[in-house]
Amino acid sequence: MFFKRSAYLFLGILLLIGCSKDIPPTIIPIDPEPTDRSKLPIPTGFTEDIASIKINTVANANQPGSSLPEMIRDISGQNASYCHPDVAYFPQGFNGYKYWMVFTPYFGIIGADRTASLYENPSVVVSNDGKEWITPAGLTNPIQRRPALEDSYIPPGGPPNQGYWSDVDWNFNGKEFELYYRGCFFSNKILRQWGAKSYNNARKLNQEAERVIVRQTSTDGIHWTPLELVYTSNEPASVQDNHILSPSFIRNETNMLSYEVDFKPNYPSPIQTNILSRSSSNGLDFTPYKNSKQVKFINKPWLELNKNYSTWHLQAAYIDGYYFLCLAVGNVDRYTSDMNYLAYSKDGVNFRVFEKPLASWNVYRSAVFAKSSSLTKIEFGAVIGYKSGAFGYREFKLDKKVLEDGLK
Repeated sequence: MFFKRSAYLFLGILLLIGCSKDIPPTIIPIDPEPTDRSKLPIPTGFTEDIASIKINTVANANQPGSSLPEMIRDISGQNASYCHPDVAYFPQGFNGYKYWMVFTPYFGIIGADRTASLYENPSVVVSNDGKEWITPAGLTNPIQRRPALEDSYIPPGGPPNQGYWSDVDWNFNGKEFELYYRGCFFSNKILRQWGAKSYNNARKLNQEAERVIVRQTSTDGIHWTPLELVYTSNEPASVQDNHILSPSFIRNETNMLSYEVDFKPNYPSPIQTNILSRSSSNGLDFTPYKNSKQVKFINKPWLELNKNYSTWHLQAAYIDGYYFLCLAVGNVDRYTSDMNYLAYSKDGVNFRVFEKPLASWNVYRSAVFAKSSSLTKIEFGAVIGYKSGAFGYREFKLDKKVLEDGLK
């Protein structure tokens, strides 16, 4: 009996020693398929358009009070001339439609015309499939027209610069749409005339500015409040006469954030732009330039293709604690972009960029938007803006574990 017990004890010791030798407790086993943290898997649909978007609407370049037929152009079908998309998606529908998009007419046929910027006015359309779009009943596009030349900004010692709108962006805060866009060369006179008779405008419209960011709101997407001034290209809101380019606005759980491209033509060539983030508690008063945060990129895959590339336009989205930036990247010295990349972050400042671009040529500002989310995935829709004036529609899903791994 003693011999048997001694034998079992001996065998147990050998087994323990053998196991300890196989996997020492201080050593972590090597993953047989290690993950390259510098690259992110590309999900199905990420780079492929499902369809070309068709918008049944017109572009109107008339100033208020004018209706010259030669200034009204059909931009549906083969005449597609679309730019600056941003989409709000409602799974259960809103006023009869799941997709609401704001955009500005600009490129394609209109883009070949010197008067192209006169058409670059905020326009709203709706859809139930993301592919076929119309103007919602009760609304006339554009919701804001361009000013007359005499109502445009007159620089010191020079003739007036024709004013125009651009870079539309919006979000839905649960109660209303908040629509922001950029104005170039507007006189304070016309901004006071078109704007709300508010304390906000009274205190901000005290100095002429080359560029302004304005806001309108709507509870139904059809009827819009008068303009409210958000900030201008004057100090301290901006470095003096900065382009305050392509601002995009999102709401997280506590406040509103904006992202914009920091750009001035007199920056050293080749221009390498920065992306700034501001914050606001009321959607109108944002962090001044000197107190804004500068976005940091963990990687910049576009530099591997062209060392002179930088960000030109952007669009932001927020879902389930993740911040997303859809980046239009290109040769900023030429005032344009060539590629689209998608970046994401958990803190809103440090962003990882997908190594493969959403689109690799002939593209301008594009937009991504969340359609649904679960504990493990986020389903996105995307509108890709091409420099030809066309929009492409696509859908893809991002795995949250993949996103988390990319930030480790």
